[in-house]
Amino acid sequence: MNLYISGSNRKRNCYRICNDLKKDEDMLISLADKNIRFCLGCNKCINILEKYCVLNDDMQEIYKYLLYTDKVIIVTPIYMNHITGILKNVIDRLNPFTFRENILKGKKIYIITVGQMEEDENEEIANNIKEYFEGISEFMEFEVIFLKNFSSGDISLIDDITKKYKNYKDIIEELRKKIEN
Repeated sequence: MNLYISGSNRKRNCYRICNDLKKDEDMLISLADKNIRFCLGCNKCINILEKYCVLNDDMQEIYKYLLYTDKVIIVTPIYMNHITGILKNVIDRLNPFTFRENILKGKKIYIITVGQMEEDENEEIANNIKEYFEGISEFMEFEVIFLKNFSSGDISLIDDITKKYKNYKDIIEELRKKIEN
């Protein structure tokens, strides 16, 4: 089972890409549907808890899925030249996986970004996001694979990426093959 995470606050392009990539046995989590609070920095997840976090929210579900998957595919829009705030909350809340049980060790984390500007204009931002995940991977010991930087393009096309990419199905199939290998 692969875990697909749509890091968007809306169910549009990122959700569609995740849904189009995943197989029936895979799990798709849309962060638009989740209540995930920000990390309190209390470190109770490291020092005293038997479970993962003192916060009882939808992150508990994500923890469970992370236990049983070898590949995590994250599709995130670019907001303010970075990932979304809710996706950053998820990443911050992985703290217990780092210090108590290195659950992500050896797993593959695939990244797909979706920016509003053209792909070449988003390239530097996408590289910064890749470097961000690579930095985290150094101490969490997962492998980062950057797959694609999509452009949602013109504002009139922003909610349907298939209008921007006439070969969208071919791109999805190519990405799926990269994930399967």
